[in-house]
Amino acid sequence: MRLGGKVAFITGASRGIGRSIALEFARQGAAIAVGYAREAGKADEVVAEIAGQGGKAVAVASDVRDRAAIRRAFETAAAALGGIDILVNNAGINNRCTFQETTDEDWDRIMTVNLKGPFICSQEVFPHMIKRGGGRIINISSVAGQYHGPKTVHYAVSKAGLNSLTAVVARYGAEHNILVNAVAPGIMLTDQTADELAGPDGAKIVAMTLLKRAGHLSDVAATCVWLASDEQAYVTGQVISVAGGAVL
Repeated sequence: MRLGGKVAFITGASRGIGRSIALEFARQGAAIAVGYAREAGKADEVVAEIAGQGGKAVAVASDVRDRAAIRRAFETAAAALGGIDILVNNAGINNRCTFQETTDEDWDRIMTVNLKGPFICSQEVFPHMIKRGGGRIINISSVAGQYHGPKTVHYAVSKAGLNSLTAVVARYGAEHNILVNAVAPGIMLTDQTADELAGPDGAKIVAMTLLKRAGHLSDVAATCVWLASDEQAYVTGQVISVAGGAVL
């Protein structure tokens, strides 16, 4: 149990990468606060799946755009599970468009969720982690923020900003034993992307990786487990690319 005795709050954990991280953290012994913005039913399904594995979890409404809502969410999770040791800032949104197609509304919406959200969550979780003598914050970034994806302009900039936020918060967290890192996934094989990746355009994208294959959600979850565990206590302020060498 690499995370035994720890409590993790994961935003956007009702599906996708967040769900995968929640399930793996639970398998490794952590109690899980399954954060969600709208999909209460799916969050409850994740809680039920964790309970079925013999783990402990609660679903907590947590709109990352709303500071008051996040403050309440963290208080609820801490009361139900005994505190917060790990925060995974996973909630994020995207829509593909070129530079000229990007509207002010698109820009503001992406930046609010993808960058301001993790800023708010990191600020609000600090008091909880300080009470516990330290903690871990893991930001789910993207290789788009490293190669500056041309068809996801606002998304790429929001993730590049998240990488910078990771380093800044790591500076402030150090004195409290709060380690802060980012994980930047690349091309991931999921139920939603399988057909796209099997097509000609998908094949071209996969060919741009050094490993010539897509990754799996388990690759991201495993990296997050290591960062959250006591196996490492000297990595902070870093962006770890889980992308098969795509940035290269």
